Amino acid sequence: MHRSSVRAVCFDLDGTLFDDRQYARAGLERGAAELERRSGVDLTAELLSAYFDRGIRAATFDVVLSEAGLPADHVPALVTAYHDGDGALVPYPDAEATLAALSADYGIGVLTGGTGGHEKLTRLGLDTHVDECLVTAERDDSKRDADPFVELAARLGAAHESVVYVGDRPELDFPQPNRLGMTTIRLRRGHYATVAASGDAVPDIDVDTLRGVRDAVARLGR
Repeated sequence: MHRSSVRAVCFDLDGTLFDDRQYARAGLERGAAELERRSGVDLTAELLSAYFDRGIRAATFDVVLSEAGLPADHVPALVTAYHDGDGALVPYPDAEATLAALSADYGIGVLTGGTGGHEKLTRLGLDTHVDECLVTAERDDSKRDADPFVELAARLGAAHESVVYVGDRPELDFPQPNRLGMTTIRLRRGHYATVAASGDAVPDIDVDTLRGVRDAVARLGR
């Protein structure tokens, strides 16, 4: 791909534009507070340990409540509390400058599976640099399907081959854009930095910083 043919640069959100561990910690603490309000039991330490130390990043509330002998009936309210924050989030130090620089020449999109993607962008202070944001949690598909990538490219008026997609989690972020002919860039930062990629999940380019994304896009035309 030549730089002149790049029309849009699109990003995953959680773990790519900000360290999502801050969101998880605050959410788990809100969930623990809601559980204590409902049951009188404080499982803050157990929830944080399950997520950060034991690596239980899916169904964390279900697992910890089961281990504590508490009914799963509490879980929906805890999940709501988890996502109910409205305080500021902190982007990666190079996120805003990267988006601002790229937006001068390319359409900027965000494709995320995380709940509250639009709100997160606003809380991060990055929303003014993003032309289109698509949140699969609000749809009937996911990043394991081609449709959200196809739709985001269409919203940005870009052919698939003219789109660069940036993410941090190979097995989720790259198979579909690779199959569609997009250029994929892996940000090796955060929880998935050392995870091995194989097959359709192998990106075209690896970088360690978001500044590296700017440099990689610039190099595409050299």
